[in-house]
Amino acid sequence: MSRFTSIGILFSFFFTILFTSCETEIDIIAPQRDVTIIYGLLEANKTRHFIRINKAFVGEKAASELAQEPGINEYTDAELTAFVQELDGNDTSVVIQEWILNDTTITSKEEGEFYNEENKIYYFDTGLNPNNMYRIVALVNVEGEDPKRVSAVTGLIGRASSEGDLEQVFLTKPNLIGASSDPSQADRAEVEFVGPTDYTNAYDITWLSAQSGVSYTSYYRFYYTEVNKTTGERRRDSILFPIGSRRVDPNNTAPINFTINPEEFFITIDRVVDDIDTQSADFYRYASDTLQFFLEIADNDLATYIEVNRPATEIVQEQPEYTNVVNGIGIFASRLIVSTRSRQREFESGRVLRSRTLEELLYSKSVLPQNTYSTINKGFQLESGRCNDVTQNCR
Repeated sequence: MSRFTSIGILFSFFFTILFTSCETEIDIIAPQRDVTIIYGLLEANKTRHFIRINKAFVGEKAASELAQEPGINEYTDAELTAFVQELDGNDTSVVIQEWILNDTTITSKEEGEFYNEENKIYYFDTGLNPNNMYRIVALVNVEGEDPKRVSAVTGLIGRASSEGDLEQVFLTKPNLIGASSDPSQADRAEVEFVGPTDYTNAYDITWLSAQSGVSYTSYYRFYYTEVNKTTGERRRDSILFPIGSRRVDPNNTAPINFTINPEEFFITIDRVVDDIDTQSADFYRYASDTLQFFLEIADNDLATYIEVNRPATEIVQEQPEYTNVVNGIGIFASRLIVSTRSRQREFESGRVLRSRTLEELLYSKSVLPQNTYSTINKGFQLESGRCNDVTQNCR
């Protein structure tokens, strides 16, 4: 059962102030108590699954200093045994199989308030069945404390077909050919943000829904490449465009619809990308002719966890914190991330930006005189071999 707790989620500190009638010293460090923290998100379309298992720490130094001490928030091999069990979706008392969690060290964590160069993380390798449930179990035995069993259970976002494969969640509008699009759709629409004389008023984005999906967040990326004229060195860059978020009933089967303002595409590029003089610049700037659309889906536990832990905007800042971990804190839930193409096939989905949109991006032909923004000074051009003539279909 999910529950709310007043214990801090990541690095918890426990303070006890002891006063006596004659003493002026204050003891602010309470006896340490082991608190297990689990953070794991299972994805039905992945075969390697990573899980963080940590413990709270306490000390007399600042939290930012303590966090940099190696191992302060990590269990030793002797203190922790952890595994994941697959449970029958119709009878969760039946354990189908289980996997011992292996540990590895990562150094790619983004710098932040509690940054540490090396972090222990756990993983297991397998394909997951969306029709079953999964339970993580952590057996903790810390010296000086009673042994304990920490656990959490989650289902998966998605549905398995009769053949056992994960049913696809793909973009239906604009209808693209790519990693997550329906390959049976041969007649595909292309993205056109510009009408005969001006930007279109709105553009609809539609995704299929996923079983047990509750929170849907969509965005897209526009990619471009800068190539050094002398060395030929290529630097890939992109701009992220938020589309929106929606929360629906977990039993929803209807498509998930969003609407975007096409003019924002050009306004953002004008604001984010530096102007260049194509004659004097030491690089070329090539625009990709495709956009990559993304959809991130969270189940009910993850959606609730995210909502509860958003920064407080009320006068009262203290909030209860959500966890579905039994005898510990954190979150063990499911998510699903899909996009319209894979990195390995990034140009195989056909041209997405149609002729008027490309002309507007490259030459700013269609903007009305009163507009104060323009993309013509960004120096975009189409790379040779992609689509030399923006009036052709380039598929």
